[in-house]
Amino acid sequence: MNKKTITFLLFLVFFILYYAGSFSKISFGDCIGFVADAEKRQFLPDLMPLTHFLYLNTAIAFTKYLGMDSIFVMRMMSVIPGALTVSFVYVLIREFVQENWIAITSTAVFGLSFTFWRSASTIEVYTFNALWIILFLICAVKSLRNKKSFYLPVAGILLALSFWVHIQNILLIPAYLALLFFSRKEKTHALSSAILFVTVFGSMFLVNALQGIEWKYVFISREGGWIQDTFRQSAVALAKDVLKALAFLIYNFNIFVIAGAVGIAGIADFCKSSRQEVIFLSLSGISTLGFATFYAVTDNYVFFIPFYLIFTILIAHGIEKIRDKFPVKNLIFLPILIPLFYILCLQIALRVPQMHSFHQQKLYKGGLTYYTLPWLHNNVGCIEFTLSGNVAGEDVTHLKKSSSYFIKLRSRYQSMAEIRKL
Repeated sequence: MNKKTITFLLFLVFFILYYAGSFSKISFGDCIGFVADAEKRQFLPDLMPLTHFLYLNTAIAFTKYLGMDSIFVMRMMSVIPGALTVSFVYVLIREFVQENWIAITSTAVFGLSFTFWRSASTIEVYTFNALWIILFLICAVKSLRNKKSFYLPVAGILLALSFWVHIQNILLIPAYLALLFFSRKEKTHALSSAILFVTVFGSMFLVNALQGIEWKYVFISREGGWIQDTFRQSAVALAKDVLKALAFLIYNFNIFVIAGAVGIAGIADFCKSSRQEVIFLSLSGISTLGFATFYAVTDNYVFFIPFYLIFTILIAHGIEKIRDKFPVKNLIFLPILIPLFYILCLQIALRVPQMHSFHQQKLYKGGLTYYTLPWLHNNVGCIEFTLSGNVAGEDVTHLKKSSSYFIKLRSRYQSMAEIRKL
């Protein structure tokens, strides 16, 4: 099969998988706030870190102008970008690896990784954001391999637009500057890329200025001191962050972490054929990995996704290196077992006394099932939690407030019995 056919089939397979595993009821976290914004059908005029301007306003356009159901739209805003991202991961890997089975295996490992699969199963910005990043990476790599192409200007636009989705992506600016440096001899393309990037990026400040919002709020939130908390962490806390990041990596990529380590060990050989690409991807990966590791928020695991996109290339390179010494072609079937790995981890965790206690504490949203299985089919919903007046062992005031607001909006055309099922 040719590359286009495989790309489409990967999209189709993961679309079905993500849709089948998608939430049965609106889940916990930020989900209900996003759905409420889509349900309200009023565009968000400002660009601040928690607004996710392009993500939410795209969803609102579907509900406002096409009259589509807000929950369906937000589901598709996770599932479709998720499946597209996986298919484009294959395209990126094929820039470095010629054998289809290695590219397909590595792509499947990424698509089945806990963090990305969970993001595709819930209502969140992260698969939509990953789509912009993978497209930027593809255009950047292709521009380095064909410097007279249009890919460099497109890369500048894509990166700047990705800031309108999630401001975390400014961490890719050092990699973009390296890309411009490597392309400096193609002055027309490099200059046009830089101008387009600055124009689209600069427009964010203009949009906020028209709303009377200070320029700094493009980068920082009014609602939390997460950046300040990050810089206040002790050495012990930072060490724990590193261990947690390593645990996330292992849980997401299981035995394929070994292939990734082999890929890192063989980076010198990788540089012989793709030096500029390796430098560009290293800058992209290191900056996003560092941020995700030390960012002082409870759900920092989702911020690793941009790094995981790049780590998947290392997995492919590692499999390629291992293949030269061992007959490992049967690895193509190993990703099929990844869901069983998650189920096994859940069963083991439930048998550990301390984890069983944690399970009971978090039972209001599904307990350990919520934390260990990436799919959310037959999950506990925040609407039923709010309507039932259930109590949690943590502060859920904001969640209940957002749920109550959504219930009020929805009650205009649905009964309370129907809303309870959402």
